[in-house]
Amino acid sequence: MGDKIVLISNIALEPFLRKRPIISSDVAFVFVPYEELEASYDVFQNADMVVFFLNFDALYPNAINEMLSKRLEVEDIATDALTRYRTLLSSVKTATNAKIIWFGFEDYGYDTDIVCGHVPVLDGIVDRVNGLIKEELSGEDVYLDLKSMIAENGISKAYSRKNKHRWGVPYSQEFVTQIAVELDKQYSIHHGKTKKCLVLDCDNVLWGGILSEDKIGGINLGSSGTGREFQDFQRFLVTLYYHGVILAVCSKNDEADVLRVFREHSGMLLREEHIACFLCNWRDKPHNIRAIADKLNIGTESMVFVDDSPFEIEGVKALLPEVEAVLYDRDSVFEGLRCFCLRSGGNNAPSSHRTEIYKTNEKREALRVSCSSLEEYIASLHMKLDIHVGKESELGRLSELTQRTNRCTNGKRYTREQLRDKLCASPYKLYSVSLSDRFSDFGIVGVIGLCEKNVDLFSLSCRALGRKIEDDMIGFSKANGAESISFFATSKNAALCEMLEAYGLTVNAFV
Repeated sequence: MGDKIVLISNIALEPFLRKRPIISSDVAFVFVPYEELEASYDVFQNADMVVFFLNFDALYPNAINEMLSKRLEVEDIATDALTRYRTLLSSVKTATNAKIIWFGFEDYGYDTDIVCGHVPVLDGIVDRVNGLIKEELSGEDVYLDLKSMIAENGISKAYSRKNKHRWGVPYSQEFVTQIAVELDKQYSIHHGKTKKCLVLDCDNVLWGGILSEDKIGGINLGSSGTGREFQDFQRFLVTLYYHGVILAVCSKNDEADVLRVFREHSGMLLREEHIACFLCNWRDKPHNIRAIADKLNIGTESMVFVDDSPFEIEGVKALLPEVEAVLYDRDSVFEGLRCFCLRSGGNNAPSSHRTEIYKTNEKREALRVSCSSLEEYIASLHMKLDIHVGKESELGRLSELTQRTNRCTNGKRYTREQLRDKLCASPYKLYSVSLSDRFSDFGIVGVIGLCEKNVDLFSLSCRALGRKIEDDMIGFSKANGAESISFFATSKNAALCEMLEAYGLTVNAFV
């Protein structure tokens, strides 16, 4: 059974959205008219996301004239709008723990600019209410800037008088399609469906020119002139880093020369500490991308590759079709990176911590090579494993593990909200698995969910594989009474299924 998304609106978006398939076929999309909400609370049962799309003009169709006639003041409308929001959100949250997506109000559709010019509409009520709503939404819910979306599309293209008067929808089909695209994006973010790693060429991508020919003093990189586009791109890459994207460099250059640019060029915004892996040599790009995947212990299907050479791009597409290959172009490269679906915000500590772990993998590999057996290697790591009852503050990371793990997992996917329900439900027991070794602290790498004698949830990060942590997790589950495990096949978890059976757990396979 797929997920269910409920959309609440006071305009008839349904027939327009139906023209453009939303998300995927296994997601049930339920439309609820705002006016019928009180009679529809049962629709929220098992909802995965609840989307609010309320049109301000439809809520207050005579707002401008009410204000001009002094029958209403600005504060009256603002207070009423905020009260409606609070009442609506409170009532829905009592019916469901689903993630809330709130499209902000907009005021671009009024015609007063024809006679008054482009002065603020409604004395800025919409902006004021939107600001208050953003402040009151919880940290896990999402506010979407509808005015920004309209500006991106263009006001003249976003509205349709024909649709407004015939169907009661003020927007064009083109803009409603943009709304559907945004819902796709938010669904993917909610479920952690995103690429993990961005592999970058250097010459004419991170800087202008050919390093081996122009040397460090001849490349184009700076805050003005021809070097600005590359610095702007680097600024965006640093933003991706702070949102958890793994950055790697794959360049046909001498590594010492590339590192010198990173360390010494004053125009570099991307620093050495931002890069999890440098692979600079003269081998073909597909070979090096596979090598980077091996070093980082991630799948190539989770990687994106950016290069300025059509030859290199086509070579990667031919030999590694699962890798998203993006041709660098100043004006289009950002669009090519829409395959990343990232939670807004970001946190410096987890990003730097994750990159440091990937970098210390080389030290672990050197240690492994020096050991005569796997047992000796594991003993030399001085690992410390901690399995403890999951905490509220850990639910985001635990959800991420369930959503993004494909190899060492029983295939169960849970959102943060669903895990919160599990955490509070008896007899369900949720456990976090943390790991550290002599080189670094991995933090939370695994999650176990037990329901009486059945393992409902089992996920271990690929970063922790090769250390027999999965054996310890299975042993812990059995020690706590587990006799069976629910198992949903992914493209890569067949080996775990065999291991579970070898340990004597009954595997209950589901499709």
